[in-house]
Amino acid sequence: MVESVTSFVEAVGYAGIAVLMLLEILLPVIQSEIVMTFAGFTARAGELSLPAAVAAGVAGSQAGSMALYAACRRLPEQRVRGFVADHGTWLGFTRDNLRSAEERFQRHDASAVLIGRLLPGLRAFIAVPAGLVGMRAWRFFAFNLFGTAFWVSVLAGLGYLLGSQYRLVDRYSTYVTVAFASLVVALVAWRVVQVRRARAQT
Repeated sequence: MVESVTSFVEAVGYAGIAVLMLLEILLPVIQSEIVMTFAGFTARAGELSLPAAVAAGVAGSQAGSMALYAACRRLPEQRVRGFVADHGTWLGFTRDNLRSAEERFQRHDASAVLIGRLLPGLRAFIAVPAGLVGMRAWRFFAFNLFGTAFWVSVLAGLGYLLGSQYRLVDRYSTYVTVAFASLVVALVAWRVVQVRRARAQT
């Protein structure tokens, strides 16, 4: 799969990055870690522009997420849940994942999108619970775009820095994900504390 992804990016360039990142939302065998780190490596070799590669990755992933979000908003809820129950296992998104994600959305939908974009098993399918709980389209678009841009930029940047060793990111992707998810959680917690202190002083 790695060879297929890298060959496609080499052959098609920015459009290939966008298409693969869009397909990642629907096909779990395609991983953003592979696509974007290779894009970063290719940019370091001078064959692509790093900002343009990041933009292509963000555009493709955002388009796929919005399409999935729209489908989950418009299709009958039981049909969506039935599909997850029947096919979620091989897609990497189970009923337990969905239940957990919906609980997070009911408490704090914005941070759920941001953090969800960093978590394996939820990253590609964050649009499903967002659509089911009826999160407003503009909110999902904005927060998903922010989370996507952050994750894609990190991956492409790591690929650029590591050069020919870019595959190390895929090998240690779990650790990378945990590290950045922890950072986001810490920043959200810090912000909550700051807001509460400010309110207490008024």
